[in-house]
Order: sequence, then structure tokens, then C-alpha cells
Amino acid sequence: MSMNPVARARTRAGLGQKPWMTETVIRTPAASLLTLASTFVYLAKVGNLPGFGGFDIGKILVGLAVLALLFEGGGWRDGVFGHRVMRPYMALFAIALLTIPLAIWPGGAARSVFGNFLKDIVLVVLLIVTTRTMGDLRRVLWVIVANTLVLDVVLLHYGIHHITTIHLGKNGIAMTSVIALGLLLGLPARGVGTVFKWMAGIVLVYTIFMSVSRGSYIGVSLVLALFAYFRYGNRVTLTLLSLMVFLIGIYTFGPPLVHRTLNTLVHIGNDYNLTARTGRIAIWKRALKIIAAHPLGVGMRNFPLAEGRLVENVIGERWMDAHNALLQATAELGILGGIAFLLLLKRAMEVANGLRRAVTPEVAAIGLSLVLALFGYFITASFLSKAYAVILYILVAAIVAADRINRHSMTRTSDVVSRQGAQA
Repeated sequence: MSMNPVARARTRAGLGQKPWMTETVIRTPAASLLTLASTFVYLAKVGNLPGFGGFDIGKILVGLAVLALLFEGGGWRDGVFGHRVMRPYMALFAIALLTIPLAIWPGGAARSVFGNFLKDIVLVVLLIVTTRTMGDLRRVLWVIVANTLVLDVVLLHYGIHHITTIHLGKNGIAMTSVIALGLLLGLPARGVGTVFKWMAGIVLVYTIFMSVSRGSYIGVSLVLALFAYFRYGNRVTLTLLSLMVFLIGIYTFGPPLVHRTLNTLVHIGNDYNLTARTGRIAIWKRALKIIAAHPLGVGMRNFPLAEGRLVENVIGERWMDAHNALLQATAELGILGGIAFLLLLKRAMEVANGLRRAVTPEVAAIGLSLVLALFGYFITASFLSKAYAVILYILVAAIVAADRINRHSMTRTSDVVSRQGAQA
């Protein structure tokens, strides 16, 4: 009696071959669906289900996804942690653990490491091991875009001064919208999907400018410029011309709120970020002092405490966040943590850019999406304390999953060509 392909794949995996490298991909539909649901919950920070007391819906979904993955035979020992992008990511976790005893507030650092960062790691691994085909990967990216649109609607409904129901806040939503726009620009779409893609892109851009988050203004402009650069065959002149047309159009037809915000960027010399003690330049200088005084780190999420000690003699001065992801990671996790964070971004971009250059059109399109999204994160997070933003690590998961899918596809193609050559 002959075995079905899935059973044959499982048998081969049991003989020492990893499940991912089998000839037939082992599908995990229930685990994949539950993981997408938990991704939606964590990205939007929608909170707990009413009536469930202290049970977090996100944790429930992650637990169910783990159980489904085990029952569906997906397995965990799938070469995930050996990936070149995952190594610096796990190094961040290890360094965060080591900094707990050194933290200014060890209890707060421990809560951040075990309550948030570890939870994100589980979600990342789930995303990677349940995303096994290009169809799975497209669904992950569309979930991110759809989730961001929900956040955008909430921001537009409540306005920038009354958005208190969403944990991310207006700057976080603007950053996520820049990232989602980058994903959307490269995602392939047909028919009705193309119409939805254009409509979603307009909503994302509109929300970014209505958020009056100037870092996101810069982010969306540079993401669109990079997209134009790739689309026009790396022509700098056409890219700059497109960027000028876009900015002039926004300034000409945008509402007064956008005009005022753009004017502050034009006349940046008088901005509080350059002159005030609470401005970003002053905060960044204090961040460098913290790094110099604590090269091993002050503990995850402990930056405001360390910054508060520097300004404790200033009456009425509130403790500030780093407002820069790299400085936040370096100050809180030490110089080694900052290096690991930079290495994570560097390797993720290298892998995504490699996918952008793939021969397969669909892989190349998704690679472009991931490059633009990660670039958008890097620009906007340079002005925000988002070193541990879950959207970054969801992007990391998508990049690792896309790389594994592409390598698996190339391996199968190579095997088929080899067999055909041997038969000839």
C-alpha cells in the first residue's frame, strides 16, 4: 500500500530530515489561522476580552496556536533559531536577561523581559513555523495592512488629542502606517485587490499626515522615494522629481493642520526639539551620558528612570523616553545590546534585499515590500522609543519565513533538475 505525500514527508522528517526540508510541505492550517489571529491582537494591542477576568485573549490564542501546531505535526525543531536573522534577535533576549540584576528597577525590567519580550518571541516563532507557503506569507502581510487600517480608522475617529483607547498612541499608529504602506506598495494584487490596494494606500497616507507625527512625515516621504527609486530602475533624478511632486501636492491640497506641521519642518531652527531640555536633541545627549555611565545597560524599559536621575534637580521636569530606538536599546541593554539590535536590522535588511532580487516575480515583489517596510521602521523609529515594538519583530518573522520558503523552493527546483539530468 503506497503512502500519501504528507505521510511520506512525515516519515522522511522522522529519519533525520527536518520537516521544512521535506519534499512535501507539512501544512498547519489551524495553527496558521490562530497565529494570524494572535498577530492581529498583539499588533493592535486591543486588550482583554470582557468577562474573562485576567485572561489575555492574545495569550489564549498563542497557547491554542502552539497546541494546534503540535497536533498538526509542524514541530518546533525546524532550524528556526539557527537562521542568521534570528541569532541577533535571540542575543537581544539573552542580553535583556543579563541586564535584569543591573537594572535601576529590576522588577520593571523583569516584567518587560518576561511579560512582553518573551511573549513576542513566542509569536515570532509561531509565525515562522506556520508560514510555509507564499500564500501563507501573503496572508500575514495582508493581516498587518488590515490591522493598521483598523488603527487608522480609530485615530481618524477620535482625533490626535482624544486617542486614549489604543495603547500605541498617535505616533505609534503613524509609524505602523508607514510600515504598512511599505508592505502594501510591493504586494502583488489583481482585480478587486488592486482597487483595495489603492484605497488602502490613500487611507494610510492620509492618516500619517493627519497624525502630525513629523518623524512619520519623513518616513512616508523616504519610503515612497525608495519605492520610486526601485521602480524607475535606480534613477536618482526621477526619484527626486517624484518626491518633489508628492510633497508639493501634499502641501498644496492638504488641510491647514498639515500645512502647519510641514512649516515646522521647513523652519526647524526654532523648533523645541533643537532648543528645549525636553526636545529630542537634549534627550539624545542625555542618552549618550547614560550609555557612558552604564555601558552594561540600565535594564529594559528603565530609560526614563535613568534619564530622571540626570534631571532630578530640575523643578517640574518629567522623566523622558529615549525617542530613538537605537539609543533606547543601547542605553537599556548596554553597548552589546545596541550592537545586537543594529546587527538584527542589518541582517534583516540584507535578507529582505536578497529576496527583492530573486528570480521569481512573486518572491521579488514580497522582498520589495519587506525592504520598504523595514526601511520605514528604521526611519520612523529614529524619532520614537520603539526598540521593542511588536511590529518590528513581526517583520523579522515575515523576513525569516520568506527566506525559508524561497530557499525551500529553490532546493526543490534544484532537486527536480538534478533528477531530470540523471534520468537523461
